[in-house]
Amino acid sequence: MLPAQLHSRRGAVCMVSVMTGAGPAPSLGFMHALVVVYGLRGIDAAAHNELAEQLAPALEAVPGLVSRTRLENAASGRYGAFYLFESKAAFDRFVASELYGAAHGHTAVIAVAASDFAIPNGNGAG
Repeated sequence: MLPAQLHSRRGAVCMVSVMTGAGPAPSLGFMHALVVVYGLRGIDAAAHNELAEQLAPALEAVPGLVSRTRLENAASGRYGAFYLFESKAAFDRFVASELYGAAHGHTAVIAVAASDFAIPNGNGAG
């Protein structure tokens, strides 16, 4: 996992960590992205990080998941993830899975907003 700090225009520090999949991203076809953001209820950031670490091995094994980037803005109390899939079919399988439900349907996760996007040209370049 590669941690990094980004700074928003408002001066808040946003933490980002990157987990890459086992192989290179496919170079043909349309990849698909999912952005999920949410708040927390009843747990602090440390407990949230512990839960995320517990889910990491299962997420790393998701078929068709190219990468997952955790998102955190502690100042606003918003957290989430950016997922990149090799195809729309892989995305569809993931959002229909028990794992997705467990990760984003946890009782400590509130105000979930999810959006998905097609990525033309397979790698986003172009």
